[in-house]
This record gives sequence, structure tokens and C-alpha cells, in this order.
Amino acid sequence: MAWFMGIDIGSGSSKGVITEDGKLVAYHVLPSKANYRVVAQKLRDELLAKVALPPGDITYTIATGYGGGSVPFSNQQVADIRCCARGISNIFPSVRTVIDVQGMSSQVIRLKEGGQVINFVVSEKCAAGSGRFLEVIANVLRIDLKDIGPLSLKSKNPITFTTGCAVFGESEAISRVSEGISKEDILA
Repeated sequence: MAWFMGIDIGSGSSKGVITEDGKLVAYHVLPSKANYRVVAQKLRDELLAKVALPPGDITYTIATGYGGGSVPFSNQQVADIRCCARGISNIFPSVRTVIDVQGMSSQVIRLKEGGQVINFVVSEKCAAGSGRFLEVIANVLRIDLKDIGPLSLKSKNPITFTTGCAVFGESEAISRVSEGISKEDILA
């Protein structure tokens, strides 16, 4: 039996998985805090508890993400673009384009068959293109983050924001709500 652990310490949330012989057997998600080492250790402890394993039974651990360098027990750190490409390719083999909206940035990855990265672009210029912006808009609209996609698909008259800035975007969303524009149209 071969047990592997993957730890992704992101700027907003931290994720972890354990696989046994290539099959997912445990996963856990925690909010990332100021101390990535502490979050990594807590994530590891939670994962190991789910499968009742001691740390020594893990064959190999890979760390990735914004705080991936802060995972003291990892055997290797791998760029998040490679990890994302490989993971998506394993779950959805026919996918050739990945859009990854992270806490502080967004990236678009083009893939070959087998999950090999052809090209990618990363946007880190402004929170407007990040998961944080989606959280801000969800808060303005008083909805759960998970409801953004389904609600946006119900739009009848999508509006266009006049700004690409997260700070001004929040103000504009508040104004649109006060104008009576529907949540669905704001989200679309």
C-alpha cells in the first residue's frame, strides 16, 4: 500500500488530500491563517485522523500554493499551475483549458492530453480578478459564495460594471442593489 499526501496552502484556504494506491481516501479544507506552518500541521493532523494513520505511513508528501514553502513535512514543493493541471486532467481527462480563481489571483492554463501544461497566464494585478472579489460581492448581495454560479445563470438582463477595480466594484454593486437591480443580473 502506498499512501500519498498533497497539501495546498492558499492565501484564502488550505486544502489537503490523502490517496491510497491512487484513490482519494481523505480530504480536508481549512481557512488559511497568518501562520501557514500551523495551518499545514493542523491540516495534516485532520487528514491523518480521518484515515487513522500515523505520519510515518505516508510515503510522500507534495506541497503547493501560496504558502507551500511553509510545509515543513513535505518531501517536495511543486508549482500550483502544475498541480492544478495534473489534478484536473486526472478527474476530467478531456479538459484542455482550466480557469483557476484563487484568493489573491486568477490563472488560465492550457493543457495537452495527459495534463501537460502548454501555456498559462496569471493575473495578480488587482483583487477584481480573484476569489476575494467574489467573496466581497457575495457579501454585498448577502448570498453564499456557492450560490454565485447558479444565480448568475438565471439572469435576464446582465449588467456591465464600469470598473475593473475591486474597491470600486464593491461600491458599484451596492449602488446597483439600491437601484433595484436583481442579484442575478449583478452576478451575470
